[in-house]
Amino acid sequence: MNRPYIINDAEGNPINAKYPPDKELYGDEFNGYKNRTEEVLFYEFMVLEKEVSFTYNGVKYYFYKHNTLATVYNATKKEIIAEYPNELELIESFSIDGIPFLELRDEICDLSTYRNVFKPHFDLDKDGYPYNCKYPPNKKKYGDSYEGYKNWAEEVLFYRFGVLCYDVSFTYKGKEFFLLKEYNHAATCDKHFTEEYEVYADEMELIENFKIDGKPLIELIDKIQNIDSE
Repeated sequence: MNRPYIINDAEGNPINAKYPPDKELYGDEFNGYKNRTEEVLFYEFMVLEKEVSFTYNGVKYYFYKHNTLATVYNATKKEIIAEYPNELELIESFSIDGIPFLELRDEICDLSTYRNVFKPHFDLDKDGYPYNCKYPPNKKKYGDSYEGYKNWAEEVLFYRFGVLCYDVSFTYKGKEFFLLKEYNHAATCDKHFTEEYEVYADEMELIENFKIDGKPLIELIDKIQNIDSE
């Protein structure tokens, strides 16, 4: 793994050698860092590999793993805006409005961490529950029967597979298909969910790009049968 800044302390615990903790100066409250922000960025993100979200000037950002170890996603624009080979390069090279991120870290707010949860299509609703912001539910139109989706197939693919990380099985024209969700990718697979056939960065990329008889799965949702999640 391309993370040479990670070393072990005297007790064998991993620490950030580039931005190390100082428990003599700051104590144990934030694992040896000055405040919660530094603990999250320098330890939980860079060492423990947790995903991070924060807000700056009214814009929400995510740091997470996607095509690279360290990807920046602008949740307001709903697009990836930067990619780096590791967390250190992100922390030191990423800038907002021309200002290096390290210089404005004390100005960010709404700082949260996740563990292998965030995806570009993932967000939290006003009550703090995860939902698919790329293909959102519409409870005013469809009600609560399928979590706000038009039918069971949409609920399974957009919510259970896309948000809750369930594996999926379904049939199309009498043929069985299986979709596997791993922590860092999604794939089509065999019926035992052990052999991967086609691998995608995340669930929505699979739904949008996996083709059956030349058509993307997303165009076949209303035609698939026997769909279930497990």
